[in-house]
Amino acid sequence: MKKYCLLLTVFILAMSTVSGEIKNGYEKEILQTRELLKSLSALLQINKNLRIGQRRKIEYRIDSLVNNISNYELTKNLLDQFKVISPDLYSEIDTLKDRKGRNVDVFVKFIPLDKTEIKAWGTTYMTQTEDDKDAYRSEYGECTVSIKVRIVNKALFVLAHELGHVKYQVPYFATYMVYYKDNYINKVYPVTNLGHNQNDLSGKSAIQYVKRFRREYIYFLKMRKEKLQSPLIQIDTIRKNLINTGGEV
Repeated sequence: MKKYCLLLTVFILAMSTVSGEIKNGYEKEILQTRELLKSLSALLQINKNLRIGQRRKIEYRIDSLVNNISNYELTKNLLDQFKVISPDLYSEIDTLKDRKGRNVDVFVKFIPLDKTEIKAWGTTYMTQTEDDKDAYRSEYGECTVSIKVRIVNKALFVLAHELGHVKYQVPYFATYMVYYKDNYINKVYPVTNLGHNQNDLSGKSAIQYVKRFRREYIYFLKMRKEKLQSPLIQIDTIRKNLINTGGEV
């Protein structure tokens, strides 16, 4: 059974206008991560006299860096695939504005199954400000939305689902937050059902996005006459290449 989750909280912060688009959530740290991986890999090759404890610490750090870069590369690949398969859906979010005409940055991360405590395949996170009910932010800052999708075989469909939530919530954020509080806060709901009441328009938008993406995905496969490689296989390949090349994809 597919599991999705919508998380919304209230947070008091000011807003400002920023340029809007879909972005890789790992982008900010990627250059620093790549450089550190190259440096540590070179250190292990050059210095053969490291104590066992020192070498193990470096190897553990390298493994962590490889994982981070692999997640970045997979996210980049999957966002590119989504854009090719469904350019219209991608463009709708890439150019999305809120009720007051402000652009929104949508940060996307594809994450390993063991890196989240939330038992859902995808989550959408944005918070509301007190002085502007139409204003929103995430951990990436003002006028941003954070989407996290687990690395599963149907990851692109999960992304379509979460983008459907974003499509509705951003322009109707003030009214949706009222609905969300009235229907979900302080009520007993499985976490995977949040955002999916029978009358929840955000949930309906998410379902509609998946339907649209599925039609375009089927057409895409028909034209290519071959299946796309599973995200699980993709990230395994990326990780092996990084290990073998010392940080080069």
